[in-house]
Amino acid sequence: MNHSDNYSLNLAEMRRRFLVESLVRGFFVAGLLVFALLVSGLFGTGLAQTTYTVLPGDTFSRIARAHDVSLTELQEANGGRREDLSPGDQIQIPTPVVLAPVILPGASPASAIDVRHTVIAGETLYGISQRYGTAVSELERLNPAALNGLEIGDVLVIRAVPTDNGRASAPASSFVSLSDSIGGWPALRTDTLRALVMLPFMLESDTVKGGGYDAKTTRLRDISLEFLHGARWAAEMLRDSGYTVALKVVDTEPDSVGVHAWTDADLYWADVVLGPLRKAPLDSVNEKLRLSVIPQWVLTPQKPEVWHKHPWAFSLEAQPEVGMEQLGAFAALQHAGDTVLLLETRGAGASMEAAFRAGFEKAKADSTFLQSMPANAQFCEGLIAALDTSKLNIIAVPAGRSAQSLVAYVQTELQSADSFPVQLYGHPESRSFEFLERPFLERSHWTSPVSAQTLWSDVDVAKQVQTFRDLFQTDPSLYAFITCEALRETARWQGKPWPIPASVYQQTRWEWDGNLGRWMNRYWTIESFTNDGWFDSLNLED
Repeated sequence: MNHSDNYSLNLAEMRRRFLVESLVRGFFVAGLLVFALLVSGLFGTGLAQTTYTVLPGDTFSRIARAHDVSLTELQEANGGRREDLSPGDQIQIPTPVVLAPVILPGASPASAIDVRHTVIAGETLYGISQRYGTAVSELERLNPAALNGLEIGDVLVIRAVPTDNGRASAPASSFVSLSDSIGGWPALRTDTLRALVMLPFMLESDTVKGGGYDAKTTRLRDISLEFLHGARWAAEMLRDSGYTVALKVVDTEPDSVGVHAWTDADLYWADVVLGPLRKAPLDSVNEKLRLSVIPQWVLTPQKPEVWHKHPWAFSLEAQPEVGMEQLGAFAALQHAGDTVLLLETRGAGASMEAAFRAGFEKAKADSTFLQSMPANAQFCEGLIAALDTSKLNIIAVPAGRSAQSLVAYVQTELQSADSFPVQLYGHPESRSFEFLERPFLERSHWTSPVSAQTLWSDVDVAKQVQTFRDLFQTDPSLYAFITCEALRETARWQGKPWPIPASVYQQTRWEWDGNLGRWMNRYWTIESFTNDGWFDSLNLED
């Protein structure tokens, strides 16, 4: 090996160079490594950018891994240069971003415990340090053997600080004040908001005969583009407000030979991860981030066992059980002294029915009653018989999409029996049932909880939507709204003095869920259909 190359490396950087070379050049280099480490230890760690001379077989990916930088950072430091390397070429190695260890609230070094981490293929000390929120120097101090390089199966000692529930916590934020707050909020690590957007663009997807994609693939790619538009939209609005935002977009789907275009380095580059959309990639990313302090937005509805693996995974979607509980309480308060008829499916919507009942029972007066009517074969004959033309008949259908046929039946029966005064309460999804007719909604004064909506009449919202139109020559879709709100909400965690753009879709009221050990969105308000439109009946946040 020729060591006469004119590298502009200080002694600490030579140590890192030797660490990498020792993995492939045997014990001879390992001997030199020991000497370099002894000398470099006298002078500390340098952070200057360095020049590297390309060796035979080197690629940008290999060099990036060897120097603990991401592939994107390395290519950007070299003018966007790609895989056109030749032995002897000089390339610039950017300074790795060294992040300060995360200090958890209420924790002290004395409360730290040692965690064991088993090294897997492709892991580096830098990547491991970012996963656990510690420093490379701390890992080297606790694991001296790691100075000679990592091998698959090595067990490292990680100094970690536990919380009461055994999960990571984070510094408290001042933008939310809740009396029952247990956890904290993510504290973003840099002045630049670095967002990694992980979407299934399926760029390497095989096409069908004729050169086109199948319908499912085409739709998935379209949705991915809409999510991306939302992220760009939020970035534009935040920049206008004074924030610095960097977006990195990766395709979550592997190429035709099963190789992914993103790596762990991309995850650890980010201050926040948005996505992935599909269950399998989401589960994989959750597992990688499980012990990190990198927050992640789950953009699509997923079962709790998927996204609850990562304690810093967030979802804008408000908990529907909370909305139905508030609807039950609202109904009890509105109809004190009356009887409310609860139509129960006792199937897929059972949790919604239970939540409505719980809210009703908590708020009802002594003379207020909830009468249950199971939606079975006898129900079809008993609904009209249970109604009274001399008083207001209050009916609740808490189940969601699983109760569409039930809602359709109720509408049909009440339209034919128009002499009964009625007031109906339903699931938030019922507002989107296409078979519902305006006269029926008006007559029944249909009431349901709502957590997300676009206030098109609001001047600020109109300006922000115009920004989207100027960027993409179309109106934002639901997917664009979701990504925009997630990135907009993330900006709060930086604690900057600049204003956050107004919400364009999703309202939030974060509360700590002690059972799940995470923050959940529980914002709901109640709206009723009257005068040809939906109007706020009671803002339950006030």
